[in-house]
Amino acid sequence: MYISHLHLVHYRNYLNQSFEFGRGINYIVGKNAQGKTNLLESIYYCSTTKTHRNVDDACCIYEGYDAFRIDAAVIKKNRKVDLTAIFSKSGKNLYLYRNPVKKVSDFVGFVNAIIFSPNDMNIFSAQPRFRRRFMDIELSKCSKTYMFTLNEYYRILKQRNAYLKTENIDGDYLSVLDEKCADLQCIILKQRYKFLHDLTEISQEFYEELANDSTKFSIVYKTFAQIADEKQMKEEIKKIYKNNFQRDLFLKTTEKGIHKDDFMLMIDGKNADDFASQGQKRTILLSLKVGIVKLIEKIINDEPILLLDDVFSELDEERRRKLLDLLPKNIQIFISTTEKIHENYERPIRTILIHNGKIKEEHQNGRKT
Repeated sequence: MYISHLHLVHYRNYLNQSFEFGRGINYIVGKNAQGKTNLLESIYYCSTTKTHRNVDDACCIYEGYDAFRIDAAVIKKNRKVDLTAIFSKSGKNLYLYRNPVKKVSDFVGFVNAIIFSPNDMNIFSAQPRFRRRFMDIELSKCSKTYMFTLNEYYRILKQRNAYLKTENIDGDYLSVLDEKCADLQCIILKQRYKFLHDLTEISQEFYEELANDSTKFSIVYKTFAQIADEKQMKEEIKKIYKNNFQRDLFLKTTEKGIHKDDFMLMIDGKNADDFASQGQKRTILLSLKVGIVKLIEKIINDEPILLLDDVFSELDEERRRKLLDLLPKNIQIFISTTEKIHENYERPIRTILIHNGKIKEEHQNGRKT
């Protein structure tokens, strides 16, 4: 799968701009604040219908206008598919095959895009909700079942929390909600555990090659219940709810559950946030992103798009070359950078020079187009 064409209208600093992309590596080159990250963000939006910057969609509208539009031509299994996302202050409209999409879940993941952004370095020190969001977004790309189950859990959790705020609590009704929560959490717990376990195994191989040292990194899943067979987990979760009932009643909210989950990134058995250097953290994060690409390929037999924003900024020439050599050869990759990179024409290379939201120059394997 790859994006062959992209058209942005009133998106960030792009007034009206079309792009043609290659199916190999696409370098997006330009000085700071010219629109490189905005371009990568628009591709990510085609995958998730959200920006990776944790801001409202309204922030993506070109100043002075009321809406933005993204049109993409996606080549998937040798078939061209038109994809459109339109956002205005009155709402969001999504189209696949030029037909309106009724449910966002039918649109999300049609294009699978994985993004590396300098802001992602916060994953080591941020609040647990940041890591939960990372886990939920990436796991949802691998499993529609997970996305549905997670949404259903939060719907029931909202009902439970609202009921805890009422004056007269009916124990039988609360038990029904607890039963539903337990069933859904058993599915989510098992999927999260397997996802993090498999991601560790796949990412470790890339980490060892890129780091070129003896350090090992791992992921520790932190949750409220023991991972066991479904029946045992369900009984434990119901027992936790029962034992925590008085505290939940006092707080008027559900204190324990998968909505409080977290995971810890480790290096040689120690918290990477405390013991890893900035370079090691960057290598871990890159390894995770490439690991997710490989997981998606393995689980759903799809070829994701890899977006690398400012990935070369803290790498010397040798590490840049090594990273390029190690990147997957069979997927479309976008790399934003402030300077031209020595190009290896063993794979298709397209270079697009950006200036102030417009294409200044384009090259295909070193030849101006």
